[in-house]
Amino acid sequence: MPSPSLRAPAAALAVASLLALASCSPSPYEDESPHTSSQWHRRFVPASQTPDWSEADRDFFLNGSMSTEVVPEAVFRAWLESEPGLFPSPTLANFGAVEGKPGDLPIGFSRRPVAHLGGLPSLGINCAACHASEVVPAGGGTPTLILGTAAPFDAEAFFGAVVVAMVKTADPEGMKRFLPAYARALRGDEGARAMAARLESEGAAVAAAVAEDPFANRGAAAGTLHRLTAAELDLVLPGTDSPVPLPDLARALLRLLHNMRAALHLPDVLPASGPPPSGPGRNDAFGLLSLSLLGVPQEPAPVKFGIVWNVERRRWVHWDGNTPSPMARNFLAAVGLGAPMVGNEAIVDIAVLRRQTDLSETIRPPQYPWPVDAKRAERGKGHYEAACARCHDGPESDARLFAVPEVGTDPARARAFTAGQAEGFNAFLKRVRVKGWDAAREPAIRSTGKYWAADLAGVWARAPYLHNGSVRTLADLLTAPADREKSWRRGSREYDRVALGFTDAGAYVLDTTAPGNSSAGHDYGTGLSPDEKRDLLEYLKTR
Repeated sequence: MPSPSLRAPAAALAVASLLALASCSPSPYEDESPHTSSQWHRRFVPASQTPDWSEADRDFFLNGSMSTEVVPEAVFRAWLESEPGLFPSPTLANFGAVEGKPGDLPIGFSRRPVAHLGGLPSLGINCAACHASEVVPAGGGTPTLILGTAAPFDAEAFFGAVVVAMVKTADPEGMKRFLPAYARALRGDEGARAMAARLESEGAAVAAAVAEDPFANRGAAAGTLHRLTAAELDLVLPGTDSPVPLPDLARALLRLLHNMRAALHLPDVLPASGPPPSGPGRNDAFGLLSLSLLGVPQEPAPVKFGIVWNVERRRWVHWDGNTPSPMARNFLAAVGLGAPMVGNEAIVDIAVLRRQTDLSETIRPPQYPWPVDAKRAERGKGHYEAACARCHDGPESDARLFAVPEVGTDPARARAFTAGQAEGFNAFLKRVRVKGWDAAREPAIRSTGKYWAADLAGVWARAPYLHNGSVRTLADLLTAPADREKSWRRGSREYDRVALGFTDAGAYVLDTTAPGNSSAGHDYGTGLSPDEKRDLLEYLKTR
């Protein structure tokens, strides 16, 4: 059986986005804040978006499971110490994660024990990681959490870091660096000191054990799972105070890493190169799922995370109206982000996935939180009806689908999601087995080759714009395509209340000349005068 290649960051990023019970040391998320959950919700979460939710519903949407838990918390804490270049912050703010309520995980991250990860409490992401964004007025002010919009989270970078950390930990020197940090996660500073001392005498044996079978393929073919228990991943032998032989612990950790890779559907040999990174708030989910689940590569076609308010009014969802089943869509997401497949059986808790899906379908558009010039807005309504309403108003039917030549926007997504790819996903859903759900009975996925003109409710909060997020503000969208920004930075949470969009700041530079990133097309309203555009922008705040 071939062993996985040790080629790392670019190779890992190519496939990464497909996205301790005995611990006595504090969680990196714990603090001494006196704020209660109720106080946090009242301050930070707009109830108008979720009028029918309980506080438990909000907690579940923000941090509940959707069966993607793939990184044991003890392993994550160890990587914070052993791989700080990959994980420089316990809050994951470097990946664009939004800080959660005091003492809890970042928004969009869940924690629960996972059987194939030795029963250890493990971390995963849920809907809110990509569909909850913080908005702060430019120049400062109170942050507001907007639910259902495109979050600034960089899922590809996060899972890329996870894959690279797994590859580095499966190296003899990486394992020796990892073990003291892992011991600290389980037993605090005393455990770390004891582990470092033991490695003085047992380090060579650990290195030999890792080199012998670095990816733990013995006894488990690629894509299958080892049976693991928490006892095998502990520092002492069961029922004793005797330390476990370090080569045995290293082998158990390698089996754990094998199961993590299998859950992320990583091949034995990682590709030498991959598509360019999509950056914060975007991904090429169906392209990566096509590669990992169907074995069919496709050209890069990054899209902005979808908008999920008023979803129950639409029959077909996504930027190209390709599925009428948010449940099927979320099932594919769960499988791609850490829920393993064993043969044709998916290990997914359908109850939690359905709850996440049901909650997301009841999110309402956010109200503009700052003052609106009513007179300008009234004038702008006429411009909206003349320039926008034909495409964006009316029944949410296939009449809202428009051919690429008509809209003129980047064709990569419409071209990449072919009828063959749709049939591939349909065939996958027909053969997959999952307890409590018959995927084959769900309506089919289809290819349209077109783009959806979404309802503009809450459009002020949907920046950046177009299906690929290539236009930074609504003011830019009302600019002639040839005059739009050719590059700008993504990742800011500061909101420009004049241009209606996030400020040009952040670590990621979006180059609109790169494949899949074009900001061309959608020239509707660009012929208005500057004053008329201001009126139209003011009206769009009221949608």
